[in-house]
Amino acid sequence: MHQERVSFYADCVEQIRLEGILEMPAGAERAPACILCHPHPIGGGSMYVPLLEIMARVLVAHGWACLRFNFRGVGRSGGVPTGGLCEVEDVEGAYQFLRDRGDLATDDLALAGWSFGAWIGLRWAVKAGRSHRMALVSPPMVGFDFFHFLDAGEAVIPGDTLIVSGSYDQFNDVGKLQELASRLGAELRIVEGADHFLFGYEQEIAELVAGHWSE
Repeated sequence: MHQERVSFYADCVEQIRLEGILEMPAGAERAPACILCHPHPIGGGSMYVPLLEIMARVLVAHGWACLRFNFRGVGRSGGVPTGGLCEVEDVEGAYQFLRDRGDLATDDLALAGWSFGAWIGLRWAVKAGRSHRMALVSPPMVGFDFFHFLDAGEAVIPGDTLIVSGSYDQFNDVGKLQELASRLGAELRIVEGADHFLFGYEQEIAELVAGHWSE
């Protein structure tokens, strides 16, 4: 596995420089690309959370090139957090960075987001129409609206979506989770015994996502 520290700019008028880590399979040519989006920074979310580190390692082992990055105002990324108002621009910047490299297969782009990152990632995906595969891990159905942007006339539903949630997720609403899965045509997997933070379940979650995308 090859690991490279990278930087790129959010897709906005401001010059907001974001930091990231790109991990690629050794010797792979034009590997399929995946963007990983971290949880809310107010709770300590960053590209260094164990779940994203493990997910990147497992996905790279399955042949994916993974970019995890810090949203604006997190770590060494510039700008200030906006609570989700503008972070979609950060994901677009990540996509443009991967596309412009020229050595990755961004025509089969995947995106995985955990919690806040799932909300941001899905909003970007249905607006941009560039993500063909998605994994929404612990989407916070309580406190975040996952539906209003799906009603937009130009919304593009990703072709292959996996939703993973713990059976004891503190921010879960089973009815809303099932509705989201239905609206997206997604497979819903409930991890028994896990809560929203998935401590101790990181490897299992990563294998679930990698296995689903390998089918």
